[in-house]
Amino acid sequence: MDVSDTSTATTAPRRPSTAWPLENALVSAAFAAQRLPWIDAPARALGLKPFTRRELTRQALAQMRRGASGQPVRLRTAFGTFLMPFSVDDAAALVARAQEAGARGRVTALSDEWRRSALTPHAAPDVALRTLRPRVRSVAAEEAGELLAARQADGVVTREDWCAVAQRFARRLVLGDAAADDTLIGDILDATLRSTEPDEHADRAAALRRRLDAYVHDADAAPALGDDEAVEHALEVVTRALTETAPQALALLTVRPPLPGADRVELTVAEALRRYPPLAATVHEVTAPFRWRDLTVEAGTDILRATSWLRDLDESDGIQGDEDGYGDGGVAEDPSASLCAAPEPCAAAELAVCAAAELVRALTLRAEPALRGTRLDPDALPHTLPPASLGIALAETESAPRAQDAGPEQPGTADGPAAGRGAAHYAALVSASARGLQEHARRLAECARQPGWNHDAFGEQCRMTLLAHAERCTRAAADARKAAEWLAH
Repeated sequence: MDVSDTSTATTAPRRPSTAWPLENALVSAAFAAQRLPWIDAPARALGLKPFTRRELTRQALAQMRRGASGQPVRLRTAFGTFLMPFSVDDAAALVARAQEAGARGRVTALSDEWRRSALTPHAAPDVALRTLRPRVRSVAAEEAGELLAARQADGVVTREDWCAVAQRFARRLVLGDAAADDTLIGDILDATLRSTEPDEHADRAAALRRRLDAYVHDADAAPALGDDEAVEHALEVVTRALTETAPQALALLTVRPPLPGADRVELTVAEALRRYPPLAATVHEVTAPFRWRDLTVEAGTDILRATSWLRDLDESDGIQGDEDGYGDGGVAEDPSASLCAAPEPCAAAELAVCAAAELVRALTLRAEPALRGTRLDPDALPHTLPPASLGIALAETESAPRAQDAGPEQPGTADGPAAGRGAAHYAALVSASARGLQEHARRLAECARQPGWNHDAFGEQCRMTLLAHAERCTRAAADARKAAEWLAH
């Protein structure tokens, strides 16, 4: 792809053309349809595939691409005005040129429903992924045990339990074991990413920085990933991969046969990232004018990098290569590109891909994934696969992992309750859980008493969140003690 400046070009610069009003209306309607998932069901039931959301969007964008001869156009929609490139390579090259020219400003993510959320700035950790792999593997094994222990009677892991363990995994990996139970970090990170107003985002980002400082600057407790920005970015992308991509990969594994000589887990994680990129679309603000090929891009322009839709468009025109493993158009060459919006490779995103793969691997070594309430057709996988919609069950396998599969000793993988134990055994487990919940409530309340929350309204809101969590933990501990007493008798 060509990301170079056009200083040697002889063509006169021109401004991007503007889409016709009818084209704007059609694309705007197709984008708005993303918020109406129910329209797909009747269209499929009637055999009207062209009227599904995916096909409507693809047809509208294909029409615009033909009319613009493949060149980026200025698109006015109900959701804003954007400079819209029409291929994956052009979108990547345009964003890379903005970065090279020092003109790339704030970046926001767009969900499939066109809801905006902030992103942490791209920053590279100071440690190489190869040095972290042993820790990723060991922590993944421990947290896989936590997920197995959290299963319900039918083997299903609830979305709430999955996210709790996944966020804990991310905190341990990025900040160290001392941050394992600091659930407030996840609350503040989520609030920071959901803030769209600049002032609100700055306040919440500052609160997050203050919360992370205790771990970032503690050399004995935290891995040396780098400065504050590197830690924030790594925490965001690792959390996203573990909460979104890992369950999607488990779901795909239920319909994917093993491939000879291939790492089935890594292929499936890569396929999940290609089919369902966590950053399906991003908006890149232009802060200064720059030139790309023969186009002059003005300051104030918003570049829409619609990764998911552009891949559909490229595949429909045969631009993607042949199959390579799983997937229609082959597995993405760099799966981590679906997790970070930066135009250059992201080491934090590579760590996130590794973490998701190791968690899936640790789970499948001990259990067989199955879907409850959801059915996947391997020949017609859905365009979207929201993790919250998946009922993932993990059924224990009959045989224990072989030594050559499990690798080095992985502590914590045998901590879950074994089937067939007596009531006294489970009473002891529940009592231990009650004590842990009570201790967690005490720590949360102690944290809420710290004076650092007094500086602004957001700090006070965080304090109330802490106290609410502490109260829930106290109630849960009391319920667990009652259950333990009942089991003991």
